[in-house]
Amino acid sequence: MAKTEQSSSPIPNPHTPTPPSHTHTLRVRYAETDQAGIAHHAAYLPWFEEGRVAFLRALGKPYRELEAEGIHFPVREVQCRYRAVALFDDVLSMTTTMEAVGGASIRFGYRVIRPADDMLIAEGTTQHACVDDAGRVKRLPRELRAVLRVG
Repeated sequence: MAKTEQSSSPIPNPHTPTPPSHTHTLRVRYAETDQAGIAHHAAYLPWFEEGRVAFLRALGKPYRELEAEGIHFPVREVQCRYRAVALFDDVLSMTTTMEAVGGASIRFGYRVIRPADDMLIAEGTTQHACVDDAGRVKRLPRELRAVLRVG
């Protein structure tokens, strides 16, 4: 099998702080596959969600706590590029990165890799609005910005 496909990204600037990220492991469940045992394209969106929730938990700000504070992050936009197939029972490593934070929005990036052969399976992004309990756009609270390390 081929090694991980490299995405075309700029060379990192050593003076730019590395954005926070979190990596966790998931396993392709039978229910997420088609008749050929290949992970269905729709399975990736719940994986991205799992990555976001784990990322926020790792930062010490579980999503349940955000909701209790009246902060919600509905998805505004999703992008996913499928690079290779994932099969039933594959163990995958997903890295979720906070790519951008606006006044009332946040964008997460995702990379799904199969460690067994170092294959890049998929990469994508989700863009979220920050809204209150009534669904009105809300600026990110200062305390949350501090947790996300964006000042």
